[in-house]
Amino acid sequence: MPASKAQQKAVSKYMKENYDVFQIRMPKGRKAEIQAAAAAVGESLNAYINASIAQRMDGDTSRSPTEASTALSSDGAVSLPSDTLKAAREAEDAKGEALPVFVERAVETQAQRDSITRKMKKAPDEKSEA
Repeated sequence: MPASKAQQKAVSKYMKENYDVFQIRMPKGRKAEIQAAAAAVGESLNAYINASIAQRMDGDTSRSPTEASTALSSDGAVSLPSDTLKAAREAEDAKGEALPVFVERAVETQAQRDSITRKMKKAPDEKSEA
C-alpha cells in the first residue's frame, strides 16, 4: 500500500530535521566496489561510508572499516579484511570470479581447515582414552 501524502510529508519533515544530505562523486566502477565491500560485511552502502568517515575522523587509519567492525554481525554476515577484498577484486579481474563466488570459496576452504584442526586436536585425546 502506498504511503499517504501525510505520511510522506511526515517522513520528509523528519529527514530534514534529523539528517544532512550530500552527494559524493567517484570514478566509474568505484561505487560497485564499495557496494560489494559493504555487502560483504552486511552493511548498507550508507552505513559503510559513514563508518569509514567516522574511522578516518577518529584518526584510526590502521584498519579498514571492515576490520574495525565485528567479525560476525548479528545477521550472520562475515567481515572481510581489506587485503581479502583486494584479493577478491584481483580474482574478479583475473578469473572473472564475482565477489560472492570468491567469498563462498574462501568460507568453504576455511571450514575445511577448521574441520581438520578439530580432528587433529581430538586425536591425542582419543589415543589416551584407548
